[in-house]
Amino acid sequence: MQLISGVGSPPMGYPRPFVALSGEGWMSAQRFPVVYGKEEQNANYSGGVDEKTFRKWSHLFVEAISFLEGSVILWSARLIGRSSSLVTIDGTDMPVELGFYKPFFGVKFNHSGLKYEIAVCIATGHIVWINGPFRCGENDLNVSRTAIIGALEEGETSVADGGYRGEPHHIRTPTDGSDRQRRMQDLARSRHETVNGRLKVFEVLGATRFRHDIKFHSSCFRAVAVITQLSFENGSPPFSVEFGDED
Repeated sequence: MQLISGVGSPPMGYPRPFVALSGEGWMSAQRFPVVYGKEEQNANYSGGVDEKTFRKWSHLFVEAISFLEGSVILWSARLIGRSSSLVTIDGTDMPVELGFYKPFFGVKFNHSGLKYEIAVCIATGHIVWINGPFRCGENDLNVSRTAIIGALEEGETSVADGGYRGEPHHIRTPTDGSDRQRRMQDLARSRHETVNGRLKVFEVLGATRFRHDIKFHSSCFRAVAVITQLSFENGSPPFSVEFGDED
């Protein structure tokens, strides 16, 4: 199984992020993923610029923010943990305007959508991995087998929900471990749902169906993940959990 093609990488020669930002462009970039309203409305709220100008700046800077993924969302940052399980993993689905198309159908919102995989460091609550997009109908376990399972070190496991049963040497599900370990794992999974919810505060990923090219959805998701992770690092982290291997 492969990711949906054509997403996730900046084109050759693309200007590096945050070079000569204008206030107008920065305001547009912030408003676009947060509100995701009609472009006419967003343009009016962005200093009265016309729709074409708003579209240009908002898309440009959303893509620029997304390119910070490699310096903000770091797989190595999970290594602060001291147990054999360093991350929780989960797939999260987001609606897109594709009409009814069964491979992309999401039962959670009864519409077509895209799926992304997220890993959260158990020790810090920080986002340390994102992968996607995939078809909304794709199984979470199959998604994990494309990359993250192979990225785990020897002897390292992760924590996930019951949809990930089938990789007992790599993923702890709700029935694994002692009573105390299961309680800790449940709390870590609950915290992960909080992280997913923080991403969906941004309307571009939330209940509003994404109306633009689905390739641009990847840029929006990555930009929101970067902004959310930076908020975690600067005074607004998710709640902490205690976690260890010993009873």
